[in-house]
Amino acid sequence: MTYLFTGLATVGAGLLFYLTLSNQQWLKQPLPAGLRPLALIALAASVGAWMWVMDDKAGFFAALVMLMLVLGVLPLLSLLKNAEGK
Repeated sequence: MTYLFTGLATVGAGLLFYLTLSNQQWLKQPLPAGLRPLALIALAASVGAWMWVMDDKAGFFAALVMLMLVLGVLPLLSLLKNAEGK
């Protein structure tokens, strides 16, 4: 259960970070750039949570893999969403 909550926290932090970027395609306007430090703090907290749940090195790389997955899939999903609407 702890892995689930830690994974959801990482996904949420990555989503918040992605939505503050100017080239995101999910919202008509990106979220204010003032939220980006909050997203980075949430990402750092999720990395710390992964390192607490697992071994330090394994937790760091688990957080890195989750973040790569989120930041790689979100642009792909926005492309699929735009192609479906046409």
